[in-house]
Amino acid sequence: MAPALSNLAITVVVGPGILAHEYAHYVACRLVDVDVYSPPALRPLADDALLEHEPVDSFAADFPIAVAPFAVNSVLAFAAFWALHATAGPLQWVWLWLGVAFGFTALPSATDTASLLRTAGTLPGAVRPLGYLLAAPVWLATRSMAVAGVLTFLWTGVLFVQSAGPA
Repeated sequence: MAPALSNLAITVVVGPGILAHEYAHYVACRLVDVDVYSPPALRPLADDALLEHEPVDSFAADFPIAVAPFAVNSVLAFAAFWALHATAGPLQWVWLWLGVAFGFTALPSATDTASLLRTAGTLPGAVRPLGYLLAAPVWLATRSMAVAGVLTFLWTGVLFVQSAGPA
């Protein structure tokens, strides 16, 4: 029961980011013509949220689906942090919370990137090295929770600082 309660606490804290992350996958699936079996599900007591889609066998579909949350959540975090810097008063806390929630959930998960190297290997010979060049860093960044955690904090910090504009 304790892990379920900690999952619930995490979901409450970063729920908007989790939803944005899963809907980024959902939209990417739609854009690359991958069938989605059901809309994203936020599972507050589980270890992860859920988006079920058909298996992906092409790198051209796999890569955008895997990295869509990074693009979408980064933009949302930057916008929330920008709004934080542009407002005053209690509303700043809301913008800070949203910025952190989106920033902390921007990186793809290990599950999101699990098939990237396999699908990069299916590319034609001439472009296969480019596929690996794109896939390998993303795949490696998600293999270790410690590395992913550090990258998450660093990236969220970069978004926060950059959103403030020139000094």
